[in-house]
Amino acid sequence: MLYLLDTNVCVIYVNGRSVSVQNGILSVATKDIAVCSVVKAELFYGAMRINNYKRTLQK
Repeated sequence: MLYLLDTNVCVIYVNGRSVSVQNGILSVATKDIAVCSVVKAELFYGAMRINNYKRTLQK
């Protein structure tokens, strides 16, 4: 089964705000997780708006 993540789930995962989201994502094989181009663009745009954007982009 393929899981398509939305922007909110990605942000929650990267920032470590929810243990249940982290556990859920880590319990799925990497090949079964996808992010669409719109979500990628939103994450990039959000990262570039933060003062320390280089560290955010590395996450």
